[in-house]
Amino acid sequence: MGIFDKIFWNAKEEDNAPSIKFGRYSDSYKEKEKYKDWDRSIELFENGEFLGSLRLFFDYLKEDGVDNVSYTESDGTIDFELYQGSKKVVGRADKHSFWAEAKIAKTSTLEIGFLRRLMEENFGLKYSRYALDEDDNLTMVYHSFAHDGSPYKNYYGLKELATSADKQDDIIVEEFDSLDNINTGHTEDTPDHIKEIKYNYLISRIEAAIKEVNEGKLNIDQYPGGIAYLLLEIVYKCDYLLKPEGYTMKQFEEIHKIYFQKDGKSPQYKNREIIKVFKKILERKKEDFFQEWYDVKATFGVTAPTAHANLANFIDNELNNLDWYKNNKHDAVAQAVPNYIVGYYLFNYAVPAIDRSLLHLYYEVVEHEFMKEVGIDKGYINKGKLSKSAIKNKISSILKRYKSIYPSIKPQYAVLKYDSLVSFSKSYLVFIRHLNLAKVEA
Repeated sequence: MGIFDKIFWNAKEEDNAPSIKFGRYSDSYKEKEKYKDWDRSIELFENGEFLGSLRLFFDYLKEDGVDNVSYTESDGTIDFELYQGSKKVVGRADKHSFWAEAKIAKTSTLEIGFLRRLMEENFGLKYSRYALDEDDNLTMVYHSFAHDGSPYKNYYGLKELATSADKQDDIIVEEFDSLDNINTGHTEDTPDHIKEIKYNYLISRIEAAIKEVNEGKLNIDQYPGGIAYLLLEIVYKCDYLLKPEGYTMKQFEEIHKIYFQKDGKSPQYKNREIIKVFKKILERKKEDFFQEWYDVKATFGVTAPTAHANLANFIDNELNNLDWYKNNKHDAVAQAVPNYIVGYYLFNYAVPAIDRSLLHLYYEVVEHEFMKEVGIDKGYINKGKLSKSAIKNKISSILKRYKSIYPSIKPQYAVLKYDSLVSFSKSYLVFIRHLNLAKVEA
């Protein structure tokens, strides 16, 4: 993970920009000093200095200026707290053992339905387990003895516990009436007018995609690839821009799984299954969506680190598919191709910080109307036309920020086209693809 550099998990780059978080959190963007804490933690553990190892372990997990992790030490015992989305994890460790817990929901009655659900979920867990505490609250626990509780084991144990509890609470509380949220006082509610914008955007984009499938020129059976671009780019785009929690996030992940699972089913079948999920989303009550939008702190990332070369290869493999749709005037699908490329990578991977900044800029341009509604208007599009100077200046600013890390970056501004959004989208990904991100040797 040391090849990545720190970026912030939101779009606030200027003092007057609203602080709105986009995309999935990744813990891959840490300061170099954090990796020294990690290496030293491992060294101390191997020497049997368990408490010293844990101090550095928690220092590694802590994000500067975020307060996602805190711990205190007294009489040979470390008490700690960490946050992952809507869940707070509390724990205690000493020279003998390491224990952590995340309460998921408060029960009024013990329904067989959710108890069976969590028992089944236990079979898929490697480090932690679902349980009931002394007050019959649903909870997750992780335990390890000190002698086998290496930083690696504790990291993956806490990550499994924290991310599973965070994902499960909203979903199971919405499904079962006998359950209520618990320990969510640390979450920060999103303003109602932003929720309204996000809701309208989500619904309108899903409805537009379904309409294009039903009324557009592409036959769903003859052109399953084009239909898939239309459907999947909506999922990835809405996941990045709207950051839903709970039910909607689970449905997005289910759609991704439906399409990419190697189960022998045809693309045509998978597209129809995706549309069914979209229709289920559309059937939800507005107020249910509103409960899914809140700001949180996070400690563990859910996306895997990847290199610029992998993004470049993905662009090479997918982008040329745009030309046929563009030449045959399937404009919606043509635009969906680069949207899919950007969204797929931000949904699945933690790209290098420079790539993430550039891909975010892509959305600021392509989704300028949404950005403007939420208060982010950089003037990239004026009166329906792309502003070459504004866009180029922003690209230059991003590249300048990373020039000391990538001294041979060699941007090819000449490839950028501004005559239409589709042309820009394609040329911009070509521009990113050809950046030389060979890092300077430390």
